[in-house]
Amino acid sequence: MHRIMNILYLLLGSVMLFCFRLTGSYGLSIIIFTLLTKLLLFPLALLLQRNAIKMVQLMPEQHKLKIKYIDDKDAYTDAQLALYKKHGYHPLLDLIPLAVQIILVLGVVGVIYRPLSYALGMDSGLTETFRRWFVLLPNVNPEDHAWQIEVIRQIKHGTVTGNPVLADAEQAIRSLNLHFLGLDLTQRPSLAAEPLLLIPVFAGISAWLMCAFQNRINVLQRVQPAWNRIGVMLISITISVYFAFLVPAGVGLYWIFGNLFSMLSTAAVNAVMPPKKYVDFAYLKQLEQEQKQAEERRRASRKREREDYKRFFAVKNMQLMFYSEANGYYKYFKSMIEYICAHSDIPIHYVTSDPNDKLFSQHPEQLHPYYISSEQYLIPLFMKLDCDVCVMTMPDLEKYHIKRSRVSKKIEYVYTDHALGSAAMTYRKHAFDWFDTVFCTGVEFRDAIREMETLYGTPQKRLVEAGYPLLDDMIRAYRENTPPANDPPHILIAPSWHPDNIVDSCAEQLLDALSAAGYTVTLRPHPQQVRLEPEKFALLKDKYQANDNIEIQTDFSSTDSVWAADLLISDWSSIAFEYAFTTLKPVLFIETPMKVMNPDYDKIATQPITITMRSEVGKVVKPDALADAANIVSEMLAARDAYRESIRAAYDKHVYNHGNSAIVSGRYIIKAVRHEL
Repeated sequence: MHRIMNILYLLLGSVMLFCFRLTGSYGLSIIIFTLLTKLLLFPLALLLQRNAIKMVQLMPEQHKLKIKYIDDKDAYTDAQLALYKKHGYHPLLDLIPLAVQIILVLGVVGVIYRPLSYALGMDSGLTETFRRWFVLLPNVNPEDHAWQIEVIRQIKHGTVTGNPVLADAEQAIRSLNLHFLGLDLTQRPSLAAEPLLLIPVFAGISAWLMCAFQNRINVLQRVQPAWNRIGVMLISITISVYFAFLVPAGVGLYWIFGNLFSMLSTAAVNAVMPPKKYVDFAYLKQLEQEQKQAEERRRASRKREREDYKRFFAVKNMQLMFYSEANGYYKYFKSMIEYICAHSDIPIHYVTSDPNDKLFSQHPEQLHPYYISSEQYLIPLFMKLDCDVCVMTMPDLEKYHIKRSRVSKKIEYVYTDHALGSAAMTYRKHAFDWFDTVFCTGVEFRDAIREMETLYGTPQKRLVEAGYPLLDDMIRAYRENTPPANDPPHILIAPSWHPDNIVDSCAEQLLDALSAAGYTVTLRPHPQQVRLEPEKFALLKDKYQANDNIEIQTDFSSTDSVWAADLLISDWSSIAFEYAFTTLKPVLFIETPMKVMNPDYDKIATQPITITMRSEVGKVVKPDALADAANIVSEMLAARDAYRESIRAAYDKHVYNHGNSAIVSGRYIIKAVRHEL
């Protein structure tokens, strides 16, 4: 290591010696040396800029992977590395500037401590003669790594070596000026050395200027949250000031101009490789603004949340609680809550994590709503919960932040589904393990849970053949207000949200083919994909703006377009089965890569209905068959009567308690609260 450092000192010292002989000023030589290092490292800065741009471009896809592999860190790591490899992003490349900066600083420190070698250019024999003289002086530390500086100080203060061999060198030392603007660059700043205090002060100011500048134009820092940018700035200023007190002022001068020249380097890199050419900053700004608005809403609701939390725990002998993740989840509980209200006087305590939940403005008198969202209150609420029954649509109880009560062991936790999906494939591994009771939508859901209990060796839960209350509500509403027939037929494309879905793989091909065949077509993407990739749908809207037969629908306030469609095209979205069973109209499934949340699904003998039921309610085609999409749709529409019968048969086969699921669910909850089971 000592040999490596000596090589580094020799290389940097040679550059410093050249700069000193060029300028005759120790301070200017340090400044020019700093500029030269930035120029030499400019190609590396361009490489890092390219890498940073790729990192920002990959952010939406990384977010998808985090959600997909939320409970499988190994799978997430593998998928992330595959994503990096595919796009040529090198995460370790970002460490190079830090390593280079550390190496350069160490080298500069060594050079500053060796002015005999790298300011006067003395050879090793001459410096060694000075060292032997120095160690014989009284009151000196022979191990002092700054001995060359001490030699210069001793000679400038009148000490002579008495060695005629060193006479010329002594004269050169006396004429050597190691000051810059009145500051001795060989000395360390301290609180007692007032002029040298300017070095730490300017080190802090230069760090602030550099961070403020880079926060405005650096591609990575522009997309960081404000608190992150401020935190980095404060850390950088603190380190710069502290570091300037530890090293000679010459190193502090190098640090100051290193920060200033970094600003010029960043500006030059942005001129050569403009981030705006590669990154949609308006979209990223929109995401940041959404996060900021969400945080502002959370702060505005903090007092209300605190009051609702106190009000919730002021209830004595609580019997029944429902938990809703967000506005819109009430529809899954609505009919069973209405049954409970109509057939009992049990108070219903309804916790929602959405301050704007419509339930607050209109709800049954028997229901008491509370807004609890932040982990500060939601986690302790569940940890301290004390009631008889807790009903929720959120799976993964006990796996993440939502836990079973640590206060009461008597609570019966009931899971009710919010989609017609597969228990084995659509949900994460161990999603239902900590529930006491599960309301099953159909026979496959029930059988899959029993098989997973055997596979994982978990206790048996109480499985209630409940059905799907929301589907009953949708069927009733549709029959009461059946939309008129469309002429020409209307096709709805409603994909799921996962990698390589319809939008990512074949949406434009479908839109072009169906529109050319005379159909009206609506693409209704998943709301989450619209939120994360708005620029993609803005481009689609621009492309099809002049085509009256095509609509790119990104407003999800109404579901009219879903039920009015004559045929639905989807991939793995659960809306396909809700649409088919509600309208008795067929679905065309595109065989994109499966949306698999549990990698163990194939160890379960019961086949996922998200696979088996597809051919019962429609037709499955591969993406490479979509050149004939218009003819496929035409054949399916012509066979509507046959599909109506097969869809009705599939509904009878796969879903429990048609029209009565809310009664079964509500009756069970009442009995559970009253301990009548």
